[in-house]
Amino acid sequence: MPELLPGAIFTGILTVVAVIILRARATKPRLSLWKLALIGVAAAYGIPPILAFLEGVWRATPWLPDLPVVTSGQVFIGAWTTAVALTLTHRPGNPPRVPIWAGLLIGLVVATLLPPFLDRVTGSYQSASLRADLNHCTRGMMGQAQPGEVMNICDEPIVVDLCMPDERNPTPCAQAAMVEPGQVVTLDPGEARLSSLPSNPGGLTVVACRPPDRPSRRVSTIGRGYEGVCLPPA
Repeated sequence: MPELLPGAIFTGILTVVAVIILRARATKPRLSLWKLALIGVAAAYGIPPILAFLEGVWRATPWLPDLPVVTSGQVFIGAWTTAVALTLTHRPGNPPRVPIWAGLLIGLVVATLLPPFLDRVTGSYQSASLRADLNHCTRGMMGQAQPGEVMNICDEPIVVDLCMPDERNPTPCAQAAMVEPGQVVTLDPGEARLSSLPSNPGGLTVVACRPPDRPSRRVSTIGRGYEGVCLPPA
């Protein structure tokens, strides 16, 4: 089977939830579990490649404006808010109180305003505001205790950074290098070694981002060690 793209599982689940909500609002019979599973699998394998292709075509067309960056966290917040707005206000057998367009608008507003509000309250960029990293575009920085050289194996420029033990979100890491496709740059880890568990949780971290996103790092989701992250432009 073809490999699933990032976000594919969430796309499949979101599609199934959307189908359930739309059929309930249209007073149509529920679909069987195997049909919902088939819809979810088809969406997981089909929708992300289509969106990636359309994004590539859009970016390759000079006269089109830059696409706004939408993070997976924002999509989750918007989808969850929309689902709540459409389901909690609906009573079986009665006309829908909130039209679909209003539910989508509510989800869009919350997904747009909530992440920057959380960033301001907490004093650092939260998951919904972080951008996707491009670590898969690098060769030489992963799997090494003290990476010294990094090569860009993708066909777009990336910015690579060694985040030292005293650097973390919301501040961009200082040792950043712009790496063109096929270019190799030299980094200076000094005496620091990569963050690893359980022996060296406070070590340095490496991360690659798409400009103008800015490399940084934060405590990992398990509360020990660090992970590289990409901050939005200042």
